[in-house]
Amino acid sequence: MLELEGVTKRYGRKVVLDGISATFPTGLTLLVGPSGAGKSTLLRLLATAEKPNRGRMSWAGEPLPKARTMLRRTLGYAPQAVDLPDDLTAREFALHMASLKGLDLAAADRQFLAITDAIGLHADANSRIATFSGGMRRRLIFAQALLGAPRLLALDEPTAELDSETARRVGALIVEAARTATVVMTTHLADELAPLAVATLRVDGGQVATA
Repeated sequence: MLELEGVTKRYGRKVVLDGISATFPTGLTLLVGPSGAGKSTLLRLLATAEKPNRGRMSWAGEPLPKARTMLRRTLGYAPQAVDLPDDLTAREFALHMASLKGLDLAAADRQFLAITDAIGLHADANSRIATFSGGMRRRLIFAQALLGAPRLLALDEPTAELDSETARRVGALIVEAARTATVVMTTHLADELAPLAVATLRVDGGQVATA
């Protein structure tokens, strides 16, 4: 379980999240709200990609930053935008990420190929990322986030730029992961996934509330 207590995040004088408190249990939690409301900022905080200016965060009862190393070992993060190494193949990139997580590379490779098969990227696993379209890059970012069966998944619009069938397949993998993991995500498919979520939180005006 991931908990936030009185968390504030600001950039200069701009306060994006203002003293928010929330609990993210095992299962799927959806983040909704207008563009620019702070949803991506909240995901970056949950993924420890950024630190709050004020407040307390804890994972499995242990406060951050003390639990940061433990959390990162079991974290899967798929940001909305990331600079991918165009000179690598998708498979090489996935194995690089697996090595950073300290995963068994043979097992991670098998898992990556299974995930890419499920989301229609298997035929391009050995192609260089430089040749990938926006949708293919989105699928690759999502696939690497699932490596190692993480206990926390932070997903920022993982179904953007995907056709409806591929988005459905990605959604099915997310729902499956949420059986045993804490999954927090933003998505334009929130209405479809809401019945399967443990909570839907609205982020707006620097606050977070149950939608």
